[in-house]
Amino acid sequence: MRHMTLLSLLIAIVARASTGQEPSAAIKYVNDHIWSTSTASDLATPGGKTVTLSACPPGVRGDEPEFWIYVSGTGTPEAVRVTGGTCHGDGKPGTLQFTTSGSHPAGYRISSASGGLQEALIAGRFTPTDPAGIAQSGKVIVAPGEYRLHATVSVRASNQTIDFSGSIVECYMDDACIYVGDQANSNAVLDVTLVNPRGRPMVPNGTKPFIEVNGQKTRIYNVSTRINKTGTFGAYVQVDDDQAFLLDGLSTGLGYGVRCDATFCGSYVTAPGPFNKWSAVGWLKNLNLSPQCHGNGIDWRSGNTLRISDSVVQGYNQFGVRTGTSRGGYGPTALENVYMEAGNCQNKLGNVGAAGIIAQGQRLSWSGGEGPQGKIPVFANTGNKDYRYYLIPHHAKYGYGNPLYAGRARSSGAGKISVTTPDILGADRFDLLRVSPPEGGRDQAPYGTGDFVVAKDVTRESACSAGVCTFIDSQTALSSYTVAPVTYFPKISVWPGDFVLGSSGDTNSAFAAATLTIDSLAAQVVSVAGATKPAVFADSCGALGNWTPTWIVCAAQTYPPYALYEQGAMVMAVKPNNDGGKRTNLKGRVNFSTLGSGPGHIVTLSDSDFAKTVATANNRPANDPNDAFIGYDHGNGDPTQVGISFGAPRSLSNYIGNVGDSKSWKEQLTAKAKTFAVPVIIQDGSTLTLGNGTPVSQMDIKHIEVKGSAVPPHTCTDTNTASPGLAAGAQVMSVTPPSALGNLSVNAYVAKANELTLHFCNVSSQATTAPAGQYSFFLTR
Repeated sequence: MRHMTLLSLLIAIVARASTGQEPSAAIKYVNDHIWSTSTASDLATPGGKTVTLSACPPGVRGDEPEFWIYVSGTGTPEAVRVTGGTCHGDGKPGTLQFTTSGSHPAGYRISSASGGLQEALIAGRFTPTDPAGIAQSGKVIVAPGEYRLHATVSVRASNQTIDFSGSIVECYMDDACIYVGDQANSNAVLDVTLVNPRGRPMVPNGTKPFIEVNGQKTRIYNVSTRINKTGTFGAYVQVDDDQAFLLDGLSTGLGYGVRCDATFCGSYVTAPGPFNKWSAVGWLKNLNLSPQCHGNGIDWRSGNTLRISDSVVQGYNQFGVRTGTSRGGYGPTALENVYMEAGNCQNKLGNVGAAGIIAQGQRLSWSGGEGPQGKIPVFANTGNKDYRYYLIPHHAKYGYGNPLYAGRARSSGAGKISVTTPDILGADRFDLLRVSPPEGGRDQAPYGTGDFVVAKDVTRESACSAGVCTFIDSQTALSSYTVAPVTYFPKISVWPGDFVLGSSGDTNSAFAAATLTIDSLAAQVVSVAGATKPAVFADSCGALGNWTPTWIVCAAQTYPPYALYEQGAMVMAVKPNNDGGKRTNLKGRVNFSTLGSGPGHIVTLSDSDFAKTVATANNRPANDPNDAFIGYDHGNGDPTQVGISFGAPRSLSNYIGNVGDSKSWKEQLTAKAKTFAVPVIIQDGSTLTLGNGTPVSQMDIKHIEVKGSAVPPHTCTDTNTASPGLAAGAQVMSVTPPSALGNLSVNAYVAKANELTLHFCNVSSQATTAPAGQYSFFLTR
């Protein structure tokens, strides 16, 4: 590297002045701005100091807000921030003011704290005219080589480009290594571009970012690091309040460099928020983010929009992406054509698995790509008993949360199993449940009442420490437990699963729970929403396992029926059950706007010739006699003239309180008969017509009390008896006397309303008496 001497500096200034060129207008090379000098000022005691330079090199200014110099040679070397002075980087004598924290006896030297980078950035600016503006723009080239940065380098010129291609900057400060923008005002610096920055962390167990951004429309291309044996960053890039940030290219393959241990596990790209202070909006693409267990992927919690595309995120320790509105905001997150793979990392917190994507509230969308993938913890592997563990968090104010799938065990049935889960900070206690998957069926989480509970009412204070909660399954008989309705929606910081859909904060509002929109769902979902609302909206779905109770709205299935018998359902709601009787008589969620001329099928329930359907363009062939359907047998294009029909090749059956067992139907229609297994009632005012007969509107069996009366031989007599409610014109079909009639015969008729006439006839030669008592008669109308 070249050190600029005072003579070469003066020659350059004179030469440029003689050509009329602005000294700061040319491309600036960092090597040209490396400087070092000695002064006679006394720095033997710590404190405020003023030193005099015989010539202030380019970029060395006393009025620069974030300008650091390096004091070394005697005492402990240190970087000090310049707080004032008369230097203006013009080659003239001047002063610099700063405060030292250590003693530097005579013989010390002061120099660039950044290997000339900060000075080149300052010198590279120029002040535009017409109209006049603030110092800005310029291009700085960091030539190939290694540069020691002892203090944060601040990029404070709008529209400035810094090309780091081929260089490595070593970061010795416990702070951001490169800072783009102004700490107090994110709108002060715009349109900065960094090309191929590569940093080497030199602070042991460091947690600060390589690059921090607080400008607007910052562009960073191909950021990477060079690993150091002991030094670490907290992140490659931290975005504060840049609401038009672009990161195009990131590689971990040249050295990981992010700290990840049980105390601190950083992410390679972060936007910490909170919203309305640091409301970053970001577009991240072309990332090769493969930390191989040395950290997490992307942690974007500024509450504003994030888009990740055309990238690889794999080998993460705790999560690949964490996003949402846990620190305020409204913005959704979208991932397109992203490859995600968890790898075989052991979470630094312990045996608690890892997440592919954690959404802390708001909308998450995924299209294309592969994954995401989480890691489900296995708590035992001693036998063939398949255990699935679920944790139910409880909040002191909001109640119970959804059973969250926490992991599994393959057990021999003996001994104790230690079940560990990530902590849920808002909960006050937990219930740990265990189920085994049904034989030959799909996974089923605990619901209703059953023998589920391993541990109940375990306080968070007794179970959780350092981010992990521990429970013991002694494998004794499980106790009965009733799963409560979900009224608590917790914020999830870490949890095992492919998609983890948590809440923006601990609340009793389902609106705070994250949702997922996806083109094809093949990954596992953990949702805090349970049955309270749809959490996933998918164009198609595959076979899903490791199941947390989740409401999924899926339009189609990716697996063929022979491979997945339980083809996924399209689940919809019409209204809540506890709707208070409001909003009645609404039209349906499935609404066919027009039917046209009939007959035809509206819904084909069973296709008797599916090969014909598939062979027909658009899959709408003519229907078949053996189809099962809901249709319309009359229609002429007028909606008021539609007639609905139902059809099936074998039977149409109606059930009440039955699963449809083919036996306990209450009404069944076949090609031979209409059969009723319940009494048939025709409402008052309606009629029944058999064949071409007269319509019947009423059938009834009535009873009246009749006094006995004599009937002479060969004579017929009438007995009139009151019968309230008997309508005129009713037809008496039969009469049942209270006892045997002997030689008598009887029939009845209604001569007038509310009165029944019994007509007795004695065909014998002896007088007889009609029996007294209750007569029953069957009548129709």
